[in-house]
Amino acid sequence: MSDLVWTDSLSAPRSLATRGETGVAIIEDPGVMDLCLTKFGKRTLDRCAKILGADLPMTPWTTAVARDVKIVWTGQNRWRVVGERDRVRDLFLAFQGKKADGAAAFDLTGAYACFRIVGATAHEILMRICPLDLRPVEPDMARGTSFCGVSVLLIREAENSWMALAPRSFAEHVAGALVEAARTPGRLALFEPAHPPPV
Repeated sequence: MSDLVWTDSLSAPRSLATRGETGVAIIEDPGVMDLCLTKFGKRTLDRCAKILGADLPMTPWTTAVARDVKIVWTGQNRWRVVGERDRVRDLFLAFQGKKADGAAAFDLTGAYACFRIVGATAHEILMRICPLDLRPVEPDMARGTSFCGVSVLLIREAENSWMALAPRSFAEHVAGALVEAARTPGRLALFEPAHPPPV
């Protein structure tokens, strides 16, 4: 098993498995915060944008990146913020201290395990354990789905890079499923044109 090297802000991952040029890793202790708007209006949105450093994504299941954190639309007037633990803690304290009118922040750090699947066969690995058709999920989009029956938030960061947040109590189960999927040889050609058998 080779070590993986990552260059983004969620550094220090631990390699779980590799397959060719694709790797599966767990990221230690990410910071996670839920943000909910109790009042919807320009003033509230402007205050949130000022604290976060970017406008909240308003289109369902889209993401925004601001100051080394990912902001993911997860429901009407609700977002998940993911990043380095210290950075997310600072944001949480900013929402508490400034008492952004109409916005409520909840610190969920420690409640989730974070996995990253990167490489040319990342999509094939995910297809083995995720019931959702991931083809329509473009970079900077997300989906609420499941891995082997465990609810996860799946974020497509780039063409061949995915991040998954799973409840920490099920982290070992999800890690095992990802490792097994990464180590299983062969391709799942489920959506390729069928060829008739030789006669």
